[in-house]
Amino acid sequence: MRFSNEELLDMYDDIVLARVLGEKIVEYIFSGKIAGSIHPCLGQEAVSAGLIAAFKKSGIKNYGTGTHRSQTVMAYRVGLKNFIGELLCRTGGENGGISGEYHLTNVEKTMIPATGALGGTWGLLAGVAWALKAGGKTREIAFAPYGDGAVSQGSTYEAMNIAALYQLPILFFIENNGIAMSTPVNKQSPLENLADRASAFNMQGVTVDGNDPIAVAEAVLEGMELAANFVPNVVEAKTVRWEGHYVGDDQSLYRDVSFRKHLDDIDPVLHFTEKLKGMGLLDEETVVRVLAEKTALVESTFDEQLQFGLPTREQALDYNRIYSNEAGGEL
Repeated sequence: MRFSNEELLDMYDDIVLARVLGEKIVEYIFSGKIAGSIHPCLGQEAVSAGLIAAFKKSGIKNYGTGTHRSQTVMAYRVGLKNFIGELLCRTGGENGGISGEYHLTNVEKTMIPATGALGGTWGLLAGVAWALKAGGKTREIAFAPYGDGAVSQGSTYEAMNIAALYQLPILFFIENNGIAMSTPVNKQSPLENLADRASAFNMQGVTVDGNDPIAVAEAVLEGMELAANFVPNVVEAKTVRWEGHYVGDDQSLYRDVSFRKHLDDIDPVLHFTEKLKGMGLLDEETVVRVLAEKTALVESTFDEQLQFGLPTREQALDYNRIYSNEAGGEL
């Protein structure tokens, strides 16, 4: 194990934060404080905690996009306050409330905007990786996250082919939660492990338990090191999506939801808690304290950001912010 006790406890903080943030997002949507189609990360917190742990530990700078359920990873890149402000579409957000959660961007903070069209982001990040290599950047990579559904898009393979052909500094990451919107993986692909597709491009592909933040972090650290040495590769983390595709989606219409009666068996937060208790790093008092601290942090941040106003029409339609070429134009 390559993580110190302090790093494991930091990882625990992040997995609890992911759970609290996910639950609060659902709560605030139903209370009308958040608008739009938000995709909850509940059940997949170990993936986010593992990614953040790897990013913190690695000395490699990585540029990446968000994905539907990576709220805490986006918050790590730009700051929790700035992320929640953008989630609420408030002027206190990272982009002044005009991008919303999924299209959050700040290149200086390594946050690359995701594309709205399913399957386009790996191509975009292959371009980022190409720019890094052409610019002579060292120890800088593109981190390209996807879900299992987006991996089935044709542009995915064009990006992998270009990355392998030109040895781009990029790590392709697949968060496989078993179902793409309403389509299970076994109706998308004949492969047991989606990372095996890397072999078609002569790339390394590994699959790990996405409910174990340590396994995710270790695999991503190794993948980042390969990418920094211009060896593109693929890491897949297998996990389970607890909720519908978005908050309010009735997944019982297309999925057997009997698994929800036994969530303790697959709860990554509970399992990691028990693991650290077994190692003597956690006791029940600390568990209660961390949960209370993260809950207070998230609630106070929501309250703070709700005090900001919504962007004006002029701010939302400012072409000089929407486009990169300062096109201007009439509103």
